[in-house]
Formats: sequence, C-alpha cells, structure tokens
Amino acid sequence: MVSIKQSKFIKSLKIKKYRTKEKCFIIEGRKNVLEAIQSNYTVKYLLATDDFLYNNTLPSTIVKDVIIKVDSNTLTELGTFQTNNDCLAVVEMPEQELAEVPFTDHLVVLDGVSDPGNMGTIIRTMDWFGLKYLICSQDSADVYNPKVVNATMGSFARVRVIYTDISRFISDAPIPSFGADLEGIAPSQWSTQEPVMLVMGSESHGLSPEVKAVISGKVSIPKVGMAESLNVAIATGILCHHLRFNLS
Repeated sequence: MVSIKQSKFIKSLKIKKYRTKEKCFIIEGRKNVLEAIQSNYTVKYLLATDDFLYNNTLPSTIVKDVIIKVDSNTLTELGTFQTNNDCLAVVEMPEQELAEVPFTDHLVVLDGVSDPGNMGTIIRTMDWFGLKYLICSQDSADVYNPKVVNATMGSFARVRVIYTDISRFISDAPIPSFGADLEGIAPSQWSTQEPVMLVMGSESHGLSPEVKAVISGKVSIPKVGMAESLNVAIATGILCHHLRFNLS
C-alpha cells in the first residue's frame, strides 16, 4: 500500500521543479517500466498490480523493498495515464556528463525544441538509427517530463540526453555541425562519411542566431508540395536516415 507521504512525493514528480529538486522522475506503463528496470536506472519505487508482477519476471536488481502492490485505480490517480493496469516506477535521474560524449559517431543537437511529444519522438527515432547522444539547449523540453518519457516508447533507456550551452558545445566540438534550415544545401550534397552534429531548431523560430553563428553549415530537405514546414521530429527522422546510411 502506498503511504500518504509516498503518494505526495510521486504526484509532485509531475512538476519539473520537484523532479529537479528530488532528482527523480516517473515512468508509466509496462513497456517503459520494463525498459527502465532492465537498464542501469536506479529504481526507488515500483508500484505494480498483481497481474503485472505475475506475468513479468523482474531482474534481481529490483529488491522486494522497492515493490509496492497497488490496484489500477491507484496507478491512474498517481500517474498521468487515463488508465493504467500495469505499473509505475519512480527512478533516479542519471548523471549528465558532457565529458562522456564521444565524437566517434553522429550526434543530434536540439536548439529550443520545447514540445514534449516532438522531443520523445526524436529520442525514439534516434534509437531506431542507433544514435546514442542527444545534446539539448536549456530551453528545450525536459526529457523527464512524463509526456516525453511516454512518447519515447522505451527509447529513453538507450539515448543519453544532456543539457548544456549548445553554442559553446558546438564551438568546442571536434566534428562539424550542420543546422536544419530552409536556406541549406540538399542532403544529396551533404557528406556524412565522418561524424557530424545535426542541429535542429524549433518549428516556430528555427535555429537561434547564436547557433547560426557557430555551425559549420546548413542542410535543408527539398520541398515538392505546398506545406510551409515539416514537423521537427519528422525532419529529424529524414535527416537521421541520411546520416546513418550516408545517402549523399
């Protein structure tokens, strides 16, 4: 049974300032929770129904002390899903270290991408193409927002997300950087045989002036129809495909 103190704590994690203070976030649903507990995340609480515990084998790293049996109504009350018949986990945020970022493969950088759904879809897309590091400006969406975590469909466990001053990061990086921009070259003219950084701006404002001043070049997806713009997550997917398979 969940105590009143635990209940208040879990509900508070829906709000960014409390996630930041506690250095914890919530994960909901069978797939996302299983991805988390089978990775290197430290689980503080695992709230689960009898059905979930009966039908899923938990790793030995999940000790009995962190498991709290609950019903589906409690999961729905504490989380963000309209219905949840499986589980909810509270896990600790991993440390974010820029020093750990290797420059041996392509990177994706987000410049003010603030929509949680787009952020989650970009993480999921990166996981599909085997891209491991996402570098974000401080004004990008919070990766620990439940909407972001849910949209990743488990990929949050395999893509490292680090927030920093991206203008400085791009300037100091030993690999070239290309920003998605309508004035850029077509991907067919874009050589990606060596690692590069793909920099994506917000749909409403594009790349910030500070980022435009430090990137190596610009790339644009050719338009055939009349749409004004592409969704940033879709555009990221198209360009990641070019990155991974060197379709220049």
